[in-house]
Amino acid sequence: MDRHNRLHLKRILSLLFIIGLLMTGCSKPTDQPPVPSATPLTQEPVDTPTAIPTAAPARMLLLDPFAAATAELNAYLAGFAEQHDLTLETQASPELPALGAETKVVLLLAELPGLDELTATSPETQFILIGNTALNPAGNLSVIQTREYDLTFMAGYLAQSIAWDWRTAGLIPSDTALSEPKTNAFINGARYLCGVCTPFYAPIVSFPMLAQEPAQADAATWSGQVSVFGQHFVNTYFVDPAVATVETLDGLKGLEPAIFNDVKLIGISTTPNPERFTALIGFDPLPALEQLLPQLIAGNGGLSLGAQVKITSFTDDTVITPAKIDNFNRVAADLAAGMIVPLSIP
Repeated sequence: MDRHNRLHLKRILSLLFIIGLLMTGCSKPTDQPPVPSATPLTQEPVDTPTAIPTAAPARMLLLDPFAAATAELNAYLAGFAEQHDLTLETQASPELPALGAETKVVLLLAELPGLDELTATSPETQFILIGNTALNPAGNLSVIQTREYDLTFMAGYLAQSIAWDWRTAGLIPSDTALSEPKTNAFINGARYLCGVCTPFYAPIVSFPMLAQEPAQADAATWSGQVSVFGQHFVNTYFVDPAVATVETLDGLKGLEPAIFNDVKLIGISTTPNPERFTALIGFDPLPALEQLLPQLIAGNGGLSLGAQVKITSFTDDTVITPAKIDNFNRVAADLAAGMIVPLSIP
């Protein structure tokens, strides 16, 4: 090939090379998979729990300003509270504010001023008042009555049950507000056991006998009243707490008939000089509470029962025998239930 032809061929090849380069540059670029862009991070909303106030635990409140609750009463209330998932609280202060719904029952061992208003402002709370009160049960107020003449009725019954030949007497003050009903109840309690209580041996009079003087009378005055008792061989006495001074009790011992080993004295558990008495009696609210509390927890209020009288202590179990205690308790239960009327019907 001559030199001219070789030159021409080089030009053609150079032109083809340039055209190839141009065509490569204009060709469609190879598709590449899209690269995902970074998604900005977003924080999920977090629910903040709302604080729910904790409900106060249900409770039962014992108001005892004079520390009158017995060990038996406290033990029963503690057991009842545990059984019904209640917290038992005891308060000595006689002041109570309006109570919330968490207070299910308030047991009052003393009457509070303004109790009507308190019960009205605490409608979801049941109240039980134990005492000798003129308040009537109504709404959320229930009452366990402790009537003083119930004590003298049972004192008459007990004195008569341990006396020889029915020979009993009572010393009851004449000038107190309850003198008349207490005297009437004492006689009725004695005669509940023995009717007209006429003795087998002379001198024959109906028992019980009775001595009455003002509460502030001295022992000499009482001695003038009771001197006749020794002549009738009285050997068992009920002595009202207002009369139970050492001098008066010694005077009764001085009347002791020669045929008896000793004079027997029946008194109330609150009496002065309790060590001088053969037996003392008092109120026991437990039987009534056992009936009332389950009903009150169920929301049934406005109830009323009497507190039962019981023998709280005695010194001689040959005189206060188990059989006499059983008989006493049966009569006391009937009295508390209203089956026995302690006062004479006018």
